[in-house]
Amino acid sequence: MRKIIALPIIILLIFSYVIHAEYLTSDKEDMPIAETISFFASIRQSTEEVIVISDNDPFFGIIGASMACWYDSSNVSGIKPLLVQNNGELTDHQLVFLDHYLNMEDKKILVLGKHLNTTYHTTELLGSPSEVAIEAARHTFVESSTVMIIPYGTDDAYKLSLMASPLASYLNIPVLIYDENKDELQEICNDLNVHNGYLIGDISLDLPDIDIIKLENEDEIQNVVLTTINEKFGEINYITMTNPSDVIPPYVLSTNETGFTDHITNTKLTFLGRTIDIKGEGTKNYAISVPHGINRIQIHANITESGSSFMDKIDSIVPIISLYFYDKQDNIVAYSSSLGYDFEKTYIETLACNASGNYRLEVNIYNGIKGGFFTQRGISVVNTDFEISTKISELEEPHMPLIPKLSMTSSYLTSAHGGIIIADSNFGLTSNGYTIMANGSGTGPWYNEKLHNFTNTKVNYTVEQLEETLSLLGNQEMLQNYLDGPAWLAILADTNMIPMYYYGPSQGGIYEKGLPSDNPYSLDWNLSVGRTVSYDVQDVSLLISRTLLYQDICGEPAKQRDWHNRFSFIFGEGFGETGGIFHQIPYSFEIREYGFKPQVYGDLRNGRQITNLLETYTGSNYIEYLGHGDWFWYTPSLYGLDMYSKAIDVAHAKNWVYSKPSIFLTSACLMGRIDGIPPNMNLGLTMLHAGCNCFVGATRMTGSEAGLTTFENHLIVDDLSVGEALRGEKRVDREPPTYYVRVLYGDPAFNPYEPNNGFSNQGRPDYN
Repeated sequence: MRKIIALPIIILLIFSYVIHAEYLTSDKEDMPIAETISFFASIRQSTEEVIVISDNDPFFGIIGASMACWYDSSNVSGIKPLLVQNNGELTDHQLVFLDHYLNMEDKKILVLGKHLNTTYHTTELLGSPSEVAIEAARHTFVESSTVMIIPYGTDDAYKLSLMASPLASYLNIPVLIYDENKDELQEICNDLNVHNGYLIGDISLDLPDIDIIKLENEDEIQNVVLTTINEKFGEINYITMTNPSDVIPPYVLSTNETGFTDHITNTKLTFLGRTIDIKGEGTKNYAISVPHGINRIQIHANITESGSSFMDKIDSIVPIISLYFYDKQDNIVAYSSSLGYDFEKTYIETLACNASGNYRLEVNIYNGIKGGFFTQRGISVVNTDFEISTKISELEEPHMPLIPKLSMTSSYLTSAHGGIIIADSNFGLTSNGYTIMANGSGTGPWYNEKLHNFTNTKVNYTVEQLEETLSLLGNQEMLQNYLDGPAWLAILADTNMIPMYYYGPSQGGIYEKGLPSDNPYSLDWNLSVGRTVSYDVQDVSLLISRTLLYQDICGEPAKQRDWHNRFSFIFGEGFGETGGIFHQIPYSFEIREYGFKPQVYGDLRNGRQITNLLETYTGSNYIEYLGHGDWFWYTPSLYGLDMYSKAIDVAHAKNWVYSKPSIFLTSACLMGRIDGIPPNMNLGLTMLHAGCNCFVGATRMTGSEAGLTTFENHLIVDDLSVGEALRGEKRVDREPPTYYVRVLYGDPAFNPYEPNNGFSNQGRPDYN
């Protein structure tokens, strides 16, 4: 039941304010954007403390953001967790978050769009986006003299709505959706006593007694959003870049699925670095026919049954199955291991553009131990059934998001930081022109150097759009303050939707080509760049909520040796000791002065079993690893009998649960490689999936100079955010290849707790 407000006119006048929308000019002609209009402050009513939206329509992200983040006319702001669910289910890690967050108070969940299967107390607003928007406005607001109406189903509707969406949070007004529903919109506007309305996009809508301000294109939208930011906060510190086409699934024309089973019997011995097959072979090869056209190729492999051997009696030994996929010229187009997927299972995928022919699939199984860095030794005994399933989907065009629907979270992320959104479908690697340039290729630029120039052209286009947006800041006299401040830039997209730049030359000894980098987006490190990614949009929504509500989740430290003050240094064997001796050990003594209680884990206690027992990873605020690595595992323990059983890999780490959001720093090869692979096979993103708020790593091999001291000092001594710390490091340390390949995954505004600095506001705008 709606609350009855006494003396509404007096209350509204008390909270009234005026926004002056200036006449803005384009390069071609003077263009009036909006007239000077008086807005009355909206009146919110208390609602549930957690918002959960369905991922089945991207417009729920816009509606949810306006309910989860707002700034009212009495200089009060609000922020609530905004989580994305899939098909009525929350992820295990989202449930861990809710168990903690909802127990802090009597908090309830508001569900938008689709029913949520949960035991928590919920209120559900279900239906289409236009229906939910109306019910959400009625649920959240008692009155609002202004609304924002966004288009649905028209060309560029989602992109323009995304760019305009922060306006609803900054003005504390409802978001409504026009979908041939004029009567319903008129009714809710009457109920809320609406007098003014922002109409986004090129749609015609006449609502009697409501003054309409039309914002039809990108420049008009950005200028009004920037004007509002200037009025509200006096400055801007945050920009989000995203690709709205990531909500569009691949255009599948037809699908062909096949499968087969086989058996491998093999005993092999490794001694003094040489491997000898004593019985059978551990590898089998198969021909996979790829037809003409644009084809998405997906191959699953899993061990179905193991025969008896003495290896099966050792609990720490798990059979490892690996896949290598080669085109008809015998070039690698994809590879993976069960270390990077799940126990006894693995998966590969690739996109082939008019590259038909017989491809070769190599299957390898290892079941045993292997150790010794200088001279390897080991034994494998395999007597195993396995199955292969292949799915080849012909696509109309090569559009293929690696992490779909990330743009759904851009409204929330941006509004919470007082920023603006840059959205463009042409940012994508596989958008216009890719089919021609990739003709005859069974893979992307990660394994095909011939595609580097095309990819870099895409990056340059995106950089140009960023520079054009910065010119709008200059028109509003906000640019210099942005550049002089933290200048955060969040890339909310995978590397297909907003690609990395490929520097050369390619490194020897590895399949991966080039040196992929986010450096160009920093504009020579005038901006603080972070790529906000994880396994999927559910994970990213949780990552953003963990970051914005970081202090609430962590709480104040209760004792000197609890999570807040713990710093774990782990160095790996095989020349990782040099980093331990020359950086980690002396630095561990230095940071004691700042209140940390560090521990160094070296050769005798760096394996998975011991570090799990000591909660080296999941119980520490700061975590730093120096040693050998790859994109799906790293091997801190090399000298013993078996490196596999002691390794940190995706298969194990994806089930970890971090007690609080940690920061994970590495100086190791390839752990930050996410280009061209499923995101849930990258170890860095696995740490974010498990509960870290930040990962710093390398997309390719790093050099021996890859120290982290400058980065860490910016965090611990200077109390900067992770994005600013990376910017500061790269301004002074330009030694290749580390300068190119070191990347940040997470919100660049995230500022972790340090004992000497305490908590920060996590990049929330000043509003007082």
